Amino acid sequence: MPSEEERALAIKRMTELLRGGATMLGEHCPLCGSPLFRLRSGEIVCPVHGRVVVARTEEEVAEATVLGVLTELEKALVKRISASIRDVERGEGDEVLRSTIYALDAIERIERIKHLLQESRKSGSSGKG
Repeated sequence: MPSEEERALAIKRMTELLRGGATMLGEHCPLCGSPLFRLRSGEIVCPVHGRVVVARTEEEVAEATVLGVLTELEKALVKRISASIRDVERGEGDEVLRSTIYALDAIERIERIKHLLQESRKSGSSGKG
């Protein structure tokens, strides 16, 4: 559930998009549920996550879902590490360091998987034609 601050920021971004000539669409972001906007350039964006790729096949939907979940997990891990910095500064034990190392390892794995998915998409799209 987004905080009041996050909601206010999303509403501010929506207002800026509309003022900039974007059109609010009937579709919603699969990650956060915010309405999507079409920019004058034709690009579709989420006011919370930025650029959104519109999936045309079930495979693209599955891939976008995996990427979205990985990105959200990565953000959560970064927040967790940020919060643990204060504990490390106070010298609060090996468990905090161990937990931070696990989180960093998970982030590294997430980045590797995202990179593989993006490479797979590039090679798949370049072979079509």
